[in-house]
Formats: sequence, C-alpha cells, structure tokens
Amino acid sequence: MYRAGGPERKMVLLSIVDNLPSRAPRVPFIGDDEALAIALKAGQPGAREALYDRYAPHVRRVIVRTLGTNADLQDHLHNVFIEAFSATSGIRDGSKLKAWLTSVTVYTAIAHIRRRVRRRWLVFAPPEELPPIPVPGLDEEKRQALTQVYEVLDRMPIRERMPFTLRVIDGMPLQEVADACEVSLATIKRRIDKARHRFMVMARNYPLLEELIEQEGRWRIE
Repeated sequence: MYRAGGPERKMVLLSIVDNLPSRAPRVPFIGDDEALAIALKAGQPGAREALYDRYAPHVRRVIVRTLGTNADLQDHLHNVFIEAFSATSGIRDGSKLKAWLTSVTVYTAIAHIRRRVRRRWLVFAPPEELPPIPVPGLDEEKRQALTQVYEVLDRMPIRERMPFTLRVIDGMPLQEVADACEVSLATIKRRIDKARHRFMVMARNYPLLEELIEQEGRWRIE
C-alpha cells in the first residue's frame, strides 16, 4: 500500500532527480508498462523519464480534478513523481502501473488537502478561495458552479471526496477508482454512493448546483 513520504526523503530525491546526468544523450525507453515497472525497480537509465513522459498528462488531470485548482500545479506534479520514484519497490503488478501511479497521486493530493485543512484550523481562517480552474468555453455562471462544486467537496470527508471526484467529476471507471483508492470494488461503490448522497444534500445550499444536478444524471446514485 502506498503512503506519502516525509520532507527529508523528498529533499534527497529532489537532489537525485535534479542532478541526473545531462551530458550523455538520452536513451529512449522502449517497452510496455510491465517492462517499465521492471526497469524502474532496477533503476535502469531512462526509466524515470519514460514514466514521466508516459503519464505526466494523466497525473496533471488527476491533480486538477482532485484539488480543484491548477495553482502550483508544477509543484504538485513534481511531488507526485518524487514520491513515485521513492516507492517503485511497492509496484506489485507492472501491468497496473498506471493504477499504481494514480494511487500515488491520490495519496499525495490527500496529504496536501490535510495540510491545507490544518493551516485553516491553526489560524481560525475560513476555507481558502482556490483560484478557478481555467476551462475554455465556460461562461461565468458555469465557472461559478464549478467553484461551488469544490466548495462542497472541501467540506466532505476525504475518503468520500476522492472516489467521488475520480468517478463523478473525472469519469474514471469504477475498477480504476477502486485500484487508485486501494479498496475493493464493492467498497468503492458504497463510498461513491454515500458521497453522492452527501454532495446532493449539501448542494441544496447552492442554487447553481441544484440546477446542475437536475441537468446531469451523473450526480445521481448508480
């Protein structure tokens, strides 16, 4: 099971990544996910770069969907891959490399959310206003609705927020959500249904969200 590491380990890994040899020509990695997983565990040249090139867009998407903002996106992306590079020994099934990396991303996002909540509590501050996600083509009303979606999510338990975000907002298949959260399919279904119910009850305080829920069936229990 993946769990995020501490700041000391991150500093060491940052040094490792930042000082990767740059003089030698880069050798592209050729192989499927199983081969890449073996290469990562063995520390083969080019394996880390291949993991980043192959899945950075996916990780970016999960970060933005789970956190509700693209503020400091590059920092979050960097942290995810630092954690991933430190945890390659935990890859059990190379054919599920993407699911493993999604799990790393989810737990890194959870750690960030918990730190954010602690900061709010320590200073007795109201929930911080997150910079809006820039989505081309959205009018002002839909932007406001999107902001309100994450205001509701910020008030939900993390164990419900994460699967709800991955399934309902990102549209990830149920089995992939279960793998990312490291629980059974039956458990993830229960959590998502509970999260949907909680979200719909809380959304009643937001007129824009009530309208959104009425228009889109994805918010309803499956």
